[in-house]
Amino acid sequence: MDGKESIAVIADSATATGFRLAGIERTFALSKQEEAEGKLSELLSDSSYGIIIVAERLLENCDWRLKKRVEATAKPIVVPIPDAQGPIEQEESLAMLIKRALGLDLSKKK
Repeated sequence: MDGKESIAVIADSATATGFRLAGIERTFALSKQEEAEGKLSELLSDSSYGIIIVAERLLENCDWRLKKRVEATAKPIVVPIPDAQGPIEQEESLAMLIKRALGLDLSKKK
């Protein structure tokens, strides 16, 4: 590597193709959950990645241990995105991401 941090995408074929067309070279079109989990675990261990973009459906269905690892890691940043089927309910996960990044708990209402 040339000292730059890379971006990787793990998603369904259509989403991965879109990112590839946008210029992101490291895209992995994986529809099987086990393959996606294995690739995500591998990329989390690779210090050359700064951002890992993952289809939120794949991330949502991950093993709880891998989810904990994703939540606990500061680098690389894991960004869930909607896949070709569209977004899933995100209110809770967005609040969790804000709490982790900024320390603000948006779920408590006054």
